[in-house]
Amino acid sequence: MNTKEKVKLYILSLGILFPIILIMSLKMPSESFQVCGTEPCNFVKIVSISLSNIWLMYKTNWLAVLMLFCFLGSLIIKRQFEYMLEGGVGKTVRVCNVKSEDYEHLTFLATYIIPFFGFSFDDPKKLIAYLILIIIIGMIFIKTDKYYANPTLALFGYRLYKADLSDSHGLYESVIIISTDKIINKQSIKYKLISDNVFFAKVVK
Repeated sequence: MNTKEKVKLYILSLGILFPIILIMSLKMPSESFQVCGTEPCNFVKIVSISLSNIWLMYKTNWLAVLMLFCFLGSLIIKRQFEYMLEGGVGKTVRVCNVKSEDYEHLTFLATYIIPFFGFSFDDPKKLIAYLILIIIIGMIFIKTDKYYANPTLALFGYRLYKADLSDSHGLYESVIIISTDKIINKQSIKYKLISDNVFFAKVVK
């Protein structure tokens, strides 16, 4: 998996954060909305007033609008990830030993997402600091190949495992498996290689 794909998966992992910031940053404008008042309203004036009010709402809630587009973007990335996996799984291997690594999702959530709940989004300087923080976290996320620890994927039913696998060619130790299936010892699975040590797998039924 190249760096671009890892960046996209990092953005997907923030998919939980975007709607939370959206809700936290929503507010009503301090200025009053324009209305026709006692004057007669023709079509042109109604359009003009409507556009002015929309612009006023946008100026007040630009961050919420940005978070909405980021959230929609994360859904597109999720679909692209699923499309990549739809290419099919390949060879069959046997599970020798497996344990759940789903706590990795919770670790990412607790370490990088939940702290944002207490942040304020009114100060531009703080917003710049938050952006720098998110970029630094993303760099760590990509450099350490932790892109599979993705709480957004967990919400959509993806499980995370660490397993030892074997086939006629030998033993593959401590590989990371992403799967929508429940995987247990002694099962046969078909896999697709995502990166050096990360597989997408399906149980052979």
